[in-house]
Amino acid sequence: MTGQVRSSYRRIGDLLSQVANAVGGLLFITAFGGFIVQIFFRYVIGEPLRWTEEFTMIAFIWTVFWVAAFVVPIREHVSFDVVYDVVSPRVRRVFAIFSMVMVIAAFGILIPYTLEYLDFLQRRRSPVMRWPMHWIYGCYLLFVVGFALKAAARLFLLVGPDWRAEI
Repeated sequence: MTGQVRSSYRRIGDLLSQVANAVGGLLFITAFGGFIVQIFFRYVIGEPLRWTEEFTMIAFIWTVFWVAAFVVPIREHVSFDVVYDVVSPRVRRVFAIFSMVMVIAAFGILIPYTLEYLDFLQRRRSPVMRWPMHWIYGCYLLFVVGFALKAAARLFLLVGPDWRAEI
């Protein structure tokens, strides 16, 4: 891969990362804002709003799955560092390649089942705001696909000539 192509990929990746961070931040602010509105109406005004609890829960669910898929670097997710840190870089590479292949396979298997469940949820609505449940939990599909794509990108880098940068 030439330096210009690598630089272009890096710029695109940086832009996508900035967008993902901004969306994650907005989702968190939305969840936190709903929580503050809920507290204000419950404890200051003395009349709790029914929709704020559901809204905050939905915003929190979206925040967690969005951030896990698109904001947190794949190497920062749960790992078994006790073994990983004591082996050579080449063995770490093998571990990482194996891990990425397993993640891609597992998440690939999850996609049709997730779509099936979201189809089932299409006929259901949230209890208070009456939002379609498949939209509320559709963030899980984004998580599965997004995380699998991040794993595929890391796998691509791990089998490339600059694999040491990924360890």
